[in-house]
Order: sequence, then C-alpha cells, then structure tokens
Amino acid sequence: RDYFRLLADSLPEAVLALSGDGRQVSAANHAFLLLSGYARNEISKLDPAELFIGEAGERTLSRVLGAWEASEAVQRDVPMRTRQGDVLRVDVRGWSAGSPRGGLVLVLRPSDERKREADQRLVRDLHLSRLVDLSRQALDGTAWSPSEALALAREYLGASVAGLYRLSSSGPEYVLEGNVPAAFPASLPMDALESLHRPTLWNLGQRPESPLARAARGAGVGHLRTMPVGTTGAWIGIVIAGWDQAEDAPSDVDELMQVVTNLCHASLVLTAQRETITALERSMQQMEAELRGHSAAVGDGVLALDDKLQVREANARAAEILGYRPGELDGMPVQDVLVGPEDVRTTLLDALGHDRAAERSRLILHRRDGTPFPVQMRVRPLAAAARSRLLVVLHDQSQQEAIETQTEILAQRALLGEVSAIFAHEVRNPINNISTGVQFVASRLGREHPLHESLERVRKECLRLDQLMTDVLFFARPLELKMEPTDLADLMRRTLARWQPRLAQARIVSHTSFTECPHAMIDPRTFEQVVVNLITNAVQAMSNGGTLSVSLAPFDGASGRMVELRIADTGPGIPPEVIERIFDPFFTTKKDGTGLGLAISRRILAAHKGTVTAESFPDAGTVFTLRLPSAPERPNR
Repeated sequence: RDYFRLLADSLPEAVLALSGDGRQVSAANHAFLLLSGYARNEISKLDPAELFIGEAGERTLSRVLGAWEASEAVQRDVPMRTRQGDVLRVDVRGWSAGSPRGGLVLVLRPSDERKREADQRLVRDLHLSRLVDLSRQALDGTAWSPSEALALAREYLGASVAGLYRLSSSGPEYVLEGNVPAAFPASLPMDALESLHRPTLWNLGQRPESPLARAARGAGVGHLRTMPVGTTGAWIGIVIAGWDQAEDAPSDVDELMQVVTNLCHASLVLTAQRETITALERSMQQMEAELRGHSAAVGDGVLALDDKLQVREANARAAEILGYRPGELDGMPVQDVLVGPEDVRTTLLDALGHDRAAERSRLILHRRDGTPFPVQMRVRPLAAAARSRLLVVLHDQSQQEAIETQTEILAQRALLGEVSAIFAHEVRNPINNISTGVQFVASRLGREHPLHESLERVRKECLRLDQLMTDVLFFARPLELKMEPTDLADLMRRTLARWQPRLAQARIVSHTSFTECPHAMIDPRTFEQVVVNLITNAVQAMSNGGTLSVSLAPFDGASGRMVELRIADTGPGIPPEVIERIFDPFFTTKKDGTGLGLAISRRILAAHKGTVTAESFPDAGTVFTLRLPSAPERPNR
C-alpha cells in the first residue's frame, strides 16, 4: 500500500483504489485529496456509494465492477460529492488490478477540464483552418486586407484590442487600422515609434514610456504588446495587441504575436503588390489602346508576325487591303494571307534570320477574292523578347499606279493636242482654198451641170473639216475666261427664245422650271457655247419631236453653295456602253459628228470649277446635269 501511494502521488491525475467488491476505499493519492477535500485518514472510512451519488454514481460503480471482464470502463460527467458537500462532475476511468481478490483502480478528472480542452482544441483547429485558408490565398496570389488579418489576430490572441500602425503612402507617418479604442491616436509621426522597432510589452502599474503605452492606460488596457512589421531598416508598420489583464494573454503569446505580425506583413506586401500589378495592368491597357489607335490611324496595312510567321495582330487597314473583316487575320499563317505569284516567306525568313530590314516594291499580291494589286512591302525585325518578331507594313500602290497611268495618258494627250493644233492650223488654209475653188467652179457650171451635186458634197465636206479644225484649235488652246456673276435663268430664257423657231420646226415643245437661286460665277459667252451644244444634241436626238425640259435650282455641295442646271430630252436615250465614253475626245455616234462637242463642254465646265454628268433611260430620254459655283454675295451697304 505504501508503495502504491508513493507511485500514485507522483501522478497529476486523481487516483482512487477500491476493494475487490467496490464497497470500500483502499487508498487515494494526493491529487484526489485536493480534488475531493478529504484527509488521508478519512479515506479508509469512506463508502464509494457516498462518494459517487445518484443513479449515475451507481451506474459508474456497476460498470467499474464489470471491469473484471473488460479491459477498461469509462464514464463521463459522473456526480461526485466533495467533503464540503459540493457536487463535482468528473470523468472516471476504471480497471481491475491483479487477481479478482486484488482490487479496482479509478482515475478521476474534472469534466470541466475535458470540456475546456475540447473547446481549446476546437478554437485551435478553427485558427489553423483559417491560417491554411490564408496561406492558400497567398499561394493563389489573392491578397487579403489588413483589417481581415487584424480580425483574425484579435480572435487568435483572445485580445480585447488589436490594431496596426502602417506606413502611410501620402506622408512620413504611421496611420492606424483596426477596431481600437478612441484613446489610441489615428496617426503617429515616424520618430514617435523609434523605440518600438523591437517587440515590447507594458503592464498596468509600469511607467508608460511610449505614446502607445500611454494610450493603452487611457483606454483601460492592462497589458499591451507591440511587434514591428517588416525587416531591419525597412519597417513598414507596428502590430499592437492588448488585454484587460496580463493573465488574459495566452501562454504562447510571443509565438502567436509573431504569427499575427507575419500575417499583417504578408497582407501589406500582397496589397502593395496587388496595387502595383493593377497599376501596371491599367498602364498596359492604356498603352495597348494607344498602340491600337496609332495602328488604326496609319494609312498602311500593318501585320505583326510571331517566329512561326503567323499573324498575331493586324490593323483594320491591313484587313481592308487584303479583303478581310477586322479580326479575321489573327492566327492565320502568313502564306495564307500574303498570296501572290512570289512566295514572300523567303523575304520574311531572311529578315528574321539575319535580323535586318527588308523591302519589296511593286510586289503583286492577291486579295481574298483573287483580285491582284501592287504593294510595297517593308519588313522590320523586332526584339527577341517581344511576343511579335516581325512587323510587316503593306503600302497599297494601286492608286499610285493609276495616277502614274493617268499622268502618262495626260502627257500623251497633251502632246497629241499640240500636234493636232499644229496640224489643224496648217490644214485649215488649204481646206478653205479648196472650198473657195469648188464654189467658184460650181457657180460657173451652174446647177444644171451633172457635176454640180458632186461639187456640193465636196463643199459640205470642206465645211465639216473646217468646223473640225475649229473645234480642235479651241480644244487645244488654253481657255481665257472672263468670270462674272450671271443670272442663269435670264441667260436660259434668252437662249431658248433664239432657239424657239428651230424647236417649233422640229415639233419640240420647251418646258422650263426656274427655282429662285443665286447668280452663278461664269463666263457668259463661253458657257453659252456649252448650253447651245447640249440643246443641239437634244434636238438631234428628238428627230420625231418631243419635249425639251430646262430646270434651275440651288444645290449645296461639298465645295459650297452651287447652282444646278438640268437639260433633259425625250429621245431614245443613250446605250449604257456608250454613255461612259460620250465625254471622250473624238468619240461620236453621229455620221457627221466631230466627237469634240461634249469633250469641249466638260473642259469648259472644269475651267468654271463645275461638273457635268449624264443620265440616260432607254426609250425615255437623257438628262444632262450641270453644277456651277454660285457667285459670292455682295455685302449690304
């Protein structure tokens, strides 16, 4: 028994030894005496039934007695009466010791301790789970705010106060975050926290050396701890935690404070990194938008190719030149985009392999619909670190080629005009002499002579050639216009009045519609030649009679306010294949026409800075539309 007592007293748990029948207490250790309040000499007189009371006590003793057959009996929340008469709930574990005549051993533990440990384990598991979540967020790159870290710190530490003074981004000071009493200042200067760049603690009753200790005393905090956030020489904040009493702080408060500080440090760093990344992303988006805007504003097509010669990006002009919709070129191989008689990949690979620029002029490519067109292709290699390795610039030379062709045609026509003028001047006098001689011979022979009809045909051909030479000379020489404000309505009335007898003879009815409009700026004598030419053509088109319509109206064009004159006939119309060439020099469908009338008319209108167009409708007639600049308005005096 003495040996059992010596061993049992060394255990922290309460131990009780019962007789084999469970009716008498054989021994108890010191922990049981403290738990029950009994003295050691009172134990032998104690009845287990008086110790473990009620149905639960009887059930416990019964289960312990049954421990002869089982290895161990366990019963929780068993009511035990102490010497003072209080009822204490204990957890009991019992098992047999030795032979059946030996005895029973009970180990007792207050049930509150078990529950408290279970609660502590639950809280610790929750904290660990929260830490796992936070660490997972850190690995995922998701930043949590300092307020979340402080809320966890307050819960984790069991503190009544938890806050963070973080370095301000707007000035040399620390600003407060967290739900703390108003006694703590909202901000502190840099030098006020120099003494806190190491872990500190303050208890009520000590002299408050720092401004945070003074704030804690004013807030009724009995125990305050601080820990710097950051690294030596680069402190970015200070964590504060306070309890009402020093005893309220957990036993492992130093380690927990370090965990909380690391969380706050990670929160600040991740928040700063997130803000930096957000700013960089915003800057990149702005730069990309600017680059897209610059690329869209470029008049040439731009293709960005990767090292596999696939299109990474293409501006709208490139898609338009090649016959695609915007976005369709992205990801396409260059050989499917730049299609032509020559393989452009040779030039591109040379530029990429030798890291040098390349250029091809008058390169023939085919649009998506197969239409060939000339381009100037410039290739520039980009830096190896860039996503795009080659920049291809396509300049459509179709317009330039058309201009060059037109320039050559105009030069040939100018030369032809000079030669025609010289020819007309040299031929005109002999033609006049021939015409005069034919008239003289015809007058001598008389109308009854058999050759009179042949001589008359020769004379008419001479007159036609003379008119042709006159038109050629007019078409070739520069126009000298005397511009003046002219009332076109009045000019047209006078012209139609002179033409009225001929119109009546041709069974043609004239119709006019003159809307009030400003005066036109024209040379009346030269412009009347255009009108006469158009009326002549209309009369010739209406060989069986018809209606000649003339209308005037104001017109607002791209070049300003203008006057529009329309001359329409009801003739058979002009075939579509012919109307496209009626303004070409020397083109005519008339047997005795020169082919210069409409060409001269268009030249005169061009000199007036005006335009002439023709519309024709089969079996309905033709409409010529003339547009002339209006005269500037005179200021009112």
